[in-house]
Amino acid sequence: MSSSMNDTNLPITGICLISKPGNVPTGYQCIRKVFDDQLRDADLMADSLLERKDRFVCITRIFPLAGNKTLVLEDVKLINERESPPPGYYGLLETIDTRAKGTAKRTICVKLADRQAGMKCICDIIFLYHSKRPPAFYTLIGDINGLQMYVKEGTVPPFRAPSSSQASSHLYPNPMNDQSYYGPQQSYNTSEYSSTHTIPKKSDEKDILEGIPFSINPKYLNGNRNGANNLSGLDSFRILSPYEIEQYFNYDFNLERSFMS
Repeated sequence: MSSSMNDTNLPITGICLISKPGNVPTGYQCIRKVFDDQLRDADLMADSLLERKDRFVCITRIFPLAGNKTLVLEDVKLINERESPPPGYYGLLETIDTRAKGTAKRTICVKLADRQAGMKCICDIIFLYHSKRPPAFYTLIGDINGLQMYVKEGTVPPFRAPSSSQASSHLYPNPMNDQSYYGPQQSYNTSEYSSTHTIPKKSDEKDILEGIPFSINPKYLNGNRNGANNLSGLDSFRILSPYEIEQYFNYDFNLERSFMS
């Protein structure tokens, strides 16, 4: 678990808020300290005059989660408390451990999507207090309780089927199963979000295979079995499973990453 949890090139698969650092869900890690000052808590809620209030983000990169959840964190937004989440996003409105109010003045909104190899995703979240210069590859999302929230964007790697023992050991409890934890998806006015920060995405971006027709060439449907078009041995062809295709044609992009380092 430790290798996947600490690999900031792997996609985040779950996210929640807690009010007490000792209540981190199994398989999750708490973002307890700000990135540029390990003596300062990454606390997302200010204390009141009579009460100390702590709020911390917890994330996991475990895959899959309990219930065979195969989601990844695709995007994060920060909006004002009175605004509604954009379509497809959910607000982290409550702590998972005490059901207390999530954050004040600003709301963290997340977009979770079905896992697909090659899709864009969020791989890490950090908070800065002093510095205005984040590490390489981190993008500013916005300010919350005096801290700057940054995310690291990445790409979902090809799926490798785990062994049965590994699969069973990785089925950690999934706090996100409780949909009451998230705010409802509501309609909103696009002008309300003109001042929020988010990872830019081109409007004409499409999925890798979108628009590609999958059909047999008509010349093979005319019953012509002569010469090069003879399909008599077609039944003997081996059809690979998705897992075998991933194993045979897997490419780790290490060379490309080395140029970006």
